[in-house]
Parts: sequence; structure tokens; C-alpha cells
Amino acid sequence: MSRSNFLMLLQAVLLIAVLSGCSKYQTQKKVNNLDKSITSYETALRWAQYQDAYSYHVYPNGKQPPVDVNRLNEISVTGIDVIKKSMGENQDTAFTRIEIKYYNKSEGTVRKLNLEQKWWFNERNAQWYIDGEFPKF
Repeated sequence: MSRSNFLMLLQAVLLIAVLSGCSKYQTQKKVNNLDKSITSYETALRWAQYQDAYSYHVYPNGKQPPVDVNRLNEISVTGIDVIKKSMGENQDTAFTRIEIKYYNKSEGTVRKLNLEQKWWFNERNAQWYIDGEFPKF
């Protein structure tokens, strides 16, 4: 093998390695971003920052589902557990199953709400959103 062919082969191998590393880095970045989004969403629900939690509910077409935020004044979330979390094949969707424990002040009852949520990644602003309605407490 001539020296020039060897250099071209070496450049091709290096280019493939760099592109592979970039792809792996981007995937890991999306996974980390998803974890941060889920944690921020849970925190907003737990501390009654319902408007912040609602901001995660955006359909892929850019619209938000309707919600009556005023009715949430009677709700106090006491705990949230992520039961299951999985990424879609292309890392642009994710699925979570969560359990929310909440107290309804007007009824004086503690209840559980089990939700399955589909998250989607918006490439333009590098943000994860929930494709679905706000929890109905």
C-alpha cells in the first residue's frame, strides 16, 4: 500500500470515528436533557408550580391542551414516582409511566394517579415536551 493510500485510509477511519463519537455524544446529551426535563416537570408539580408544569405539555404541532389552572388550587402533590422510562428507537421520543400521589384539599382525600406519558424532542429548541393532556386530578 502506498503512503498516499495509507493516509487516505487513515483519514477515512478517523472521520468515521469522529462521526461515531459525535452521534454517541448527541444521544447521551438527549438522554441527559430528558432526565433534566422529567425532574423539572416533577419538581414543578410537587411544589404547585402548575403553570411551569403545564409548559411541558405541548403537542408536536405546537399547540397546548386546554387546562383549567384555577381548579388546581385544591390539589397538593405529595409525591411522584417514575415507574418506567424508555427511549424511542431514534431517541426523539420517550415514554414514562409515573405515579402521582396528591391530596385534594376540598375532599380531604389522598389519591393516586397513574399516567403514561409520551415525550417528544423538539430539535429546534433542544427541549423535551409531553405529547398529551395535563394530569386530571
